[in-house]
Amino acid sequence: MGGSYDFNVDNSIGFTYSLGGSLYEGGTAQTQQTIRRNNSLEGIVDQLIEMANADRPQHEANIYYVGKVGKLGIDFNGSWIWKKTTRDQASYEYSQELDDRTVTTHNENRNRMLAGKLVLTYPVWKGELSAGTEATRSNSRGIYHNVEQVVSPSNDEIKESNVAGFAEYQMRLGEWAIGGGLRYETVTSKYYSFGEYQSEPSRTYRDLFPNLTIGWQRNKWGIQLSYDKRISRPSYQALNSNVQYDNRYEYEGGNPLLRPTIKQGLDLNATYSWLSFTAGYSHSKDIRLSFGDLYQEGTEITIWGNRNFDKFESYNASLTASPKFGCYTPTLTLSYWQQNFDTRAYGLDTKLDKPQFEVNFRNWLAIGKTAKAMLYLHYSTSHNWGFNYFAHEFNVNARIQKTFLGGSLTAALTANDIFRTLRERWTGYYPVTTMDKDAYVFTRNIGLSLTYNFNATRSKYKGTGAGNAEKSRL
Repeated sequence: MGGSYDFNVDNSIGFTYSLGGSLYEGGTAQTQQTIRRNNSLEGIVDQLIEMANADRPQHEANIYYVGKVGKLGIDFNGSWIWKKTTRDQASYEYSQELDDRTVTTHNENRNRMLAGKLVLTYPVWKGELSAGTEATRSNSRGIYHNVEQVVSPSNDEIKESNVAGFAEYQMRLGEWAIGGGLRYETVTSKYYSFGEYQSEPSRTYRDLFPNLTIGWQRNKWGIQLSYDKRISRPSYQALNSNVQYDNRYEYEGGNPLLRPTIKQGLDLNATYSWLSFTAGYSHSKDIRLSFGDLYQEGTEITIWGNRNFDKFESYNASLTASPKFGCYTPTLTLSYWQQNFDTRAYGLDTKLDKPQFEVNFRNWLAIGKTAKAMLYLHYSTSHNWGFNYFAHEFNVNARIQKTFLGGSLTAALTANDIFRTLRERWTGYYPVTTMDKDAYVFTRNIGLSLTYNFNATRSKYKGTGAGNAEKSRL
């Protein structure tokens, strides 16, 4: 629920509050592991997994004020979040050659956040200067244990505060548009395990993030060059020390020592009428990738989790054509992406750098004034990403829709993966193991939807929230 109130055309306040959570999440899964040692059968394990998840309650509240005092613009947002999730799992393993095993686990996470953001804007010369501050304070606690003590229990709490100041200036000079800004962040993170302060994963970060954009536009021509430096902080789930039991040979776990990823990017965009071209380069320091390693020295158990890697580069380019021929509007996009990541430095025999070429072809056909149809084709070549090899993929989707009652009622018929060609196929290469998957994940489907809009008015709520990046980490 929520509401907003406009004092006048320039001043408005408002709030929202939401309470959510699923009624039930869970189910069962049956797997079978065949274990061979030196090509000789050691044993077969039949496994039944029972899961019960809950993500309630989930509270979120937001407030805002947007106004003007003379030429000074004021934009304030505040946000509060409180979330709780639990997961109970029981694994029953049966084997004639190996020992039977039962492992029951309980995982509980509680997260809360309080954030505020203030932005002031003022016209300066031929543009607008904006400056402000943003502050967040978060608390995340995770508990994990299993009755049989097959894996170690954990009880982690992370307390983090983030204070940032930023300024940006945008202006136009004839056919040119120029903008740039700076953001400075100070982050303090305190890590506790079973109530005891842990100095190594507790850290303080101080970072400066610049951005610059230069653009030019004349008639049908447009070109823009931009540079920015950004940060991606690991989720709180990835930072905990939980070791989740999957089966007797595979675990999953968090990593309290994960560092944020710093990404710098240079992008070029050019357009002419219905043609557009983009190209980009990015450099990431301390990128986080999934990695398989030994759980403990001397064991034969693989543990999966995120890990930082020093240097990761990527290149991309795309060309899009979207002309219009009467009632027919096609959009064709040709894309290229390739990584520059030396996997040999981390124990692999070869460097994985096969590029990806992708085709997306969307075709809209207007049928009279109230109906239209679309045929979508997608193809991607096989390629490498991180430590993975992804096989090629192809699929075809279709949609037809019609409006009634002056546009208030819309009926749509959809068909996805019509030829049942979309499969999930990949192989992960790691120093201690190779893992692959080849599965059809039931993407072929048909659907019918009816949508009726009544009293449809544009929302006057002007809030944008605070701590939005932090919300995704929770």
